[in-house]
Amino acid sequence: MSAAEQLSGLLDTLDLLGAQIRAYQRALPADNYPAHAALATLGELARQALTEAQDIAAASPPNQPIEHPLSPRELEVLTLVAAGLTNKEIAYRLDLSERTIQFHLNSIFQKTSTTSRTEASVYALHHGWITTSVD
Repeated sequence: MSAAEQLSGLLDTLDLLGAQIRAYQRALPADNYPAHAALATLGELARQALTEAQDIAAASPPNQPIEHPLSPRELEVLTLVAAGLTNKEIAYRLDLSERTIQFHLNSIFQKTSTTSRTEASVYALHHGWITTSVD
């Protein structure tokens, strides 16, 4: 799957997530404040991720190869992030501490001029540095 196809899939998934959140909000009883608050927060995060992914898609020409500045370990961490693993899961899989994973992510953010896991993942996928297939 090409980076453009992966980016398109991510955009579709984030859009679907937002629609599902709105459907759950409509289905909840009005007096269930904790659930409404949790869904509102989740909806805001989904909108933010979708906006970031759309901005990246709009700003970058598709299939434009750019040599990456990442170390092999940073690429490994970013591949696992793009596959949806948490820092704890990545740390377990790579036999590292969660603090080390966060250190690698901060380095990735700095080297790619990104500010979130989603943005860094989309950026790397779009430029063909990583794929989302994880064993």
